[in-house]
Amino acid sequence: MSEAALSESYFLSYSRADEKIAMRFANDLREGGIAMWVDQLDIRPSEHWDRAIERAVHECRGLVVILSPRSVESDNVADEISFAIDHKKPVLPIMIDKCRLPLRITRMQVIDATANYDRALQQCVAVLGGEGPSTSRAGAPPAQKGITDGETIATAKSRLTDILGPIAGIVVDREANRANSTAELYAMLGSHIDSEKDRERFVALAGKRAEPPSATAATPQKSSIATAEVDRLGALLTPYLGPISAAVARRESATASSADELQQRLADLIPNARERAHFLRESQSR
Repeated sequence: MSEAALSESYFLSYSRADEKIAMRFANDLREGGIAMWVDQLDIRPSEHWDRAIERAVHECRGLVVILSPRSVESDNVADEISFAIDHKKPVLPIMIDKCRLPLRITRMQVIDATANYDRALQQCVAVLGGEGPSTSRAGAPPAQKGITDGETIATAKSRLTDILGPIAGIVVDREANRANSTAELYAMLGSHIDSEKDRERFVALAGKRAEPPSATAATPQKSSIATAEVDRLGALLTPYLGPISAAVARRESATASSADELQQRLADLIPNARERAHFLRESQSR
């Protein structure tokens, strides 16, 4: 692969133990139009393996990292993530098996491929395809295309977030650049929704104004759980979820009816069963 081609490619970071699904993602992303650099496919027989990987990490456009209990224990994967972040390269984590997130990517949006591979692949293509370099000429204003109405985009994001979660914002931004009408935008966004019922309901919302929030919804619900208890549980959660734990605890406390329910909600966010049980024991001891 030439230097120019490498600079437009995403480096695939993975554990050798996850080779089968990592190669599947790489090949399917390539078929989806995403340029990928993969050690097993792009290192020539004459090249020194370690030097080829080092060069690829330096020159690549960004990093796609396959997350699993195996890869989070890999020093090589950790080094590749750290290098990409330190050099301001985009990083897209894809979780194939539940695992504790590496600390440096706890604040990133993770694409969950544990339940639905096809949907995760669509999300990957939407995210990576939306990061392409500008092709406008220097000094020329970018051509206006797609949907630019802020209210339309914000409404679509709000509606889609209820179905897809935080990844919805990225998907809407990507498709809004390609759609020529609100109806087309909603049809394109609908292709990312797995449930046929949810998809039909979402697409039917095209052109409809967003419903104003009700008086009840406009009034924030005050938690009945003591702030000190919320802070305590957030601190106990930190070894498992990282620095986002305090914010997660506060968010869940707003709708939890009791400290016991809050403890269980937070425990459910920990992927590892043994760590989840340990958190519950700690949280229930005073």
